[in-house]
Amino acid sequence: MSLTAFLNRLRIYSQRNSSLLLMCGITLLGAMARLYGITDMPFTDDELSVEARLHYTSFAQLIQEGVLCEGHPAGVQIFIWYWSKLVGYSELALRLPFLLLGIVCIPLVYKVAAKWFNENVGLFVAAYFASSQYIIFHSVVIRPYIPGLFFALCMLWYWSKIIYDLDYSWKNILLMGIFAALCAYTHQFSMLFAFLLGITGLLLVEKKYAWKYVAACFLAVFLYLPHLTILLKQIQMGGVGGPDGWLGKPTPEFFILYPKYLFHFSRYVYLTIVFIVVFYAIKNKSRWKSLWKKQLIALLLFLIPLLIAYFYSVYVNPVLQFNVLIFSFPFLAFLLFSMIDERKDALKGILLFVLMGLMFYSLIYQRKHYQIMHQQWFELATKKAIDCKKIYGDDKLAVMLRMEKPFLHYYERKYNETINNLVCVENPLSTKEFYTLLENIRADYLLAAALSNEQLLMIKEKYPYLLFVEKCFTTEIYLFSSYPSSDTISYTPLYVSEFHFDSVTTDKVEEYIIIDEFPFLKINDSRFTMLAVAFEYRNLDSNTNVHLILETFYKNKSVDWRSVESKHFYRNSSEKQILYVPLRYELLFKNSRKMKDVYVKVYLWNPDKTKGVLPLHASVTAYKDNEWIYGLVESLH
Repeated sequence: MSLTAFLNRLRIYSQRNSSLLLMCGITLLGAMARLYGITDMPFTDDELSVEARLHYTSFAQLIQEGVLCEGHPAGVQIFIWYWSKLVGYSELALRLPFLLLGIVCIPLVYKVAAKWFNENVGLFVAAYFASSQYIIFHSVVIRPYIPGLFFALCMLWYWSKIIYDLDYSWKNILLMGIFAALCAYTHQFSMLFAFLLGITGLLLVEKKYAWKYVAACFLAVFLYLPHLTILLKQIQMGGVGGPDGWLGKPTPEFFILYPKYLFHFSRYVYLTIVFIVVFYAIKNKSRWKSLWKKQLIALLLFLIPLLIAYFYSVYVNPVLQFNVLIFSFPFLAFLLFSMIDERKDALKGILLFVLMGLMFYSLIYQRKHYQIMHQQWFELATKKAIDCKKIYGDDKLAVMLRMEKPFLHYYERKYNETINNLVCVENPLSTKEFYTLLENIRADYLLAAALSNEQLLMIKEKYPYLLFVEKCFTTEIYLFSSYPSSDTISYTPLYVSEFHFDSVTTDKVEEYIIIDEFPFLKINDSRFTMLAVAFEYRNLDSNTNVHLILETFYKNKSVDWRSVESKHFYRNSSEKQILYVPLRYELLFKNSRKMKDVYVKVYLWNPDKTKGVLPLHASVTAYKDNEWIYGLVESLH
C-alpha cells in the first residue's frame, strides 16, 4: 500500500470515527490530570480517617468501630479494608481503585449523555468531567464520592437502556438493580439518587413491562436489607452538623457559591459555558419540542437532591456540602450542553478545545489545585517535626500538632520516628490548661500546627520570634523561637491600634468602654485577614468578670459577635492577665467585594459594673491571612 493510500484511509477512518478519537483524547487528558503528582500527594484528613479505621482484626470490629462511628454506608470502608490487606497502606496503593474509577467515569458519562442526547453532547459533558476540579479532586481521594458517582452512572446507563431504548432484557433489569444497591451501599446521597431515578422510571416505564422494572427495584431493596440495621443506627447518631458536629447550617449564599465552584471561580469559564448554552439554545430552538421532557427530568433530578439537602440541613441537621451533590451533578452537565446538535463542524471543535483549555488553565494557575493538594499539613508538619528534632534535639524542641493520634501514628510508622506531641484532638485543652502546659515547657523552639488562633497568640507571649511559616490547606505550620536569630521572619502587620487606659474612675465604673472601631477597608480589602484583639489587665477580684468583645457589622447589621470572659482565664491576682479575641474574616465572608460594607467594633463589657479589673492596655492587630486555607472549595481571591 502506498503512503498516499494509507493517509487517505486514515483520513476516512478519522472522519468516520472523529467522536471516538476525540473521546480517547479527552479521556487521556483527564487521566493525566488525575495522575499528575499522585506519587507524592499526601493524604487528606478524610483519607487519614479512613486509614485509621483499617487496622481491625475482625469484620465485626470493623463494622462496630470503623463504620458505625463514621456515618457513611459500609461499602467503601469494607472494600478498602480488604484491599489494604492485599496492597498495604501506602497512599498510592490505597488510592489506585479510586483513580481508576475516576478515569473510567469520563467515557462512561460520555456514553450516558450520548444516549440521552447525542455524541456531541456526550463529548462536551466528558470534556467538562475530565477537566473539572470537582471530579478530579474526588478521583484522587479515598472517599465514597467517586465510587458512588461511578455506580450512579452505571445505574443510569442501564436505566436509560430500559426506559429510552425499550430494552427490557433481564440483563438490563438485573444490572440496574445491582448498581442501585451499590449506590445505596456507597453513600446516603447516592442512595437518594438511586431512589429518585427509580421513582422517575416508574412514571415512564411501559405498562406491559412495568413488572420487570419493579423487579429491578425490589432486587435493589433486597440486596440492601443486610445494611438496614447499620443505617438505622447511623440515623440515631445524627450527622456531621448540629451542636456536636463541625458542619454549620447552610445559608442561601450556598446557591451562589456552588455554581461558582463548578466553574472554577473563573469568569472566562463561566462566560464560555454561558455562550455555549445560549448560542445553541437559540440556534437549535426547534429541538426544544423533542428534548424538553429529558431536560425537565435532568433538571428535577439535579434540583431535588440539592433542595432536600438544603432544607434538611436548615431544619434538621446540617449535611449539605459540595461533595454530597456529586452524584446528581451529571444531570446539570447534561442540561447545560443538551441543546448542542449532532452535526460535526469546526465551531464545536473550537468550543470544545476552548472549554477544556480554560478549565485546565484555571485549575492549574487560578485554582492552584496541585499546589494546594500537596499542602496537606498532616504529613508536612510531621516531616518538619522530624527535621527540627535532628537540628535542635528533642530537649530543645516542643511539638504541638493538633491532630488525631492515629494520624500521627501513621506518619511515625511511615518515617520510623517517634514524636512527643503535646496536644491532640482526643484531649482538648481549656484556655487555662493550655496556658499551664505552655508555662511548663522548657524548650527553646516550638513547632505548632492546627492550633486555635487564641492558642497561637498565647504562644507568641513566650515564643515571640517566628522562624518558619508554611501555608497549607485548612491551617498553617509555625516554628517559633524564644530568642531572636538571623533566621527570624519579620511578619509586618497590616494594621495596629493601641489603646491605653489612663486610670480607673473610683466613683463610677463604665459598663462599656470602646477600644477601637473602624471600617474594614481601613485595614485591608481582602477577606483573607486575621484580626487579633488583646486586652491586658490586672485582676483585683477573682469573682469579677469582664467581656472582651469583637463585633462585626455588614451593612449596619451585626453579623458576628464573639467574646472572651476574664473568668475563664484567671491566672492569679499578682500576674498580668491577657485576653485574646482572634478572628479570620474568611470564616464570615466568601467574597472580598463585601468587605467594603464591613464595619468592626472592639469594646469591653462590664455587665455588673464591678471594680475588680484594672485595665492596662489593649491592642487591635491585623495580619494578611492564608488564602489557601479553604482553597480547594473556595475562591483564592
